[in-house]
This record gives sequence, structure tokens and C-alpha cells, in this order.
Amino acid sequence: MEQDRSYEQMDSRELLAELVRCQKKETRHARWSLAVSLLLAVAVVAAVVVVLPRGVAILDHMEQSLQQVDTFVAGANKMISDNTDTVTEAVTKLNGLDFDALNRAIQDLSDAVEPLAKFARLFQ
Repeated sequence: MEQDRSYEQMDSRELLAELVRCQKKETRHARWSLAVSLLLAVAVVAAVVVVLPRGVAILDHMEQSLQQVDTFVAGANKMISDNTDTVTEAVTKLNGLDFDALNRAIQDLSDAVEPLAKFARLFQ
């Protein structure tokens, strides 16, 4: 058939042949579209079947990890609050020490022990 001819110039037989050719072309395109759509649907279902259980498992694991972190943080907070009083008490006691008097007592002890050390060296 000539492509340049318009539909008005074609007779009934040629029009029917053109119509059948167009219908076959549309049917072929519809089959390809259906096949591609089915493949995509199967791929989506397979992805959901494979990915969804793994995603749920990962979320469960994350939840357990977060619970362990919460437990650790609660324990750390308790340890810090329990030891805050002890540390404060120790710092208060250290602040109460008279270091000048302690240094003088150490010097006095050193002055008293030095002659004994000299005397003990004579017997060596």
C-alpha cells in the first residue's frame, strides 16, 4: 500500500487491511506492555517478600540495641549520682586539710630523723 494515500482515497478493502494492520500493531504493543507490567509486579512482590522480613529484623535489632543503651545510660546515671556525694565529701575533707601545718610536721620529722640516720651510717 502507498503511505502517501489518504484514507479518503482508499477503497473499503484497503481500509479494512489498514485497520487490521493497526489492530495487530496495537495488540503487539498491548502484549508487550502487559508482559513488562507483569515482570515489574513480580519484581516488586519479590522485593517486598525479601526486603520486608530483613527490614523487620533490622528494626527489632535496633530496638534491642536502644534498650541496652537506655539500660547502660540509666546505670551510668545511677553510678554518677551515687558517687557524687562521696566525691563531694572527699573534696571537702581535702579542702579542710592544713597543708602548711602538714609540711611543717614533715620538716620537723625530717629534722628529727636526720641525726639518727647519720648515727646509723657510722655502723655500716
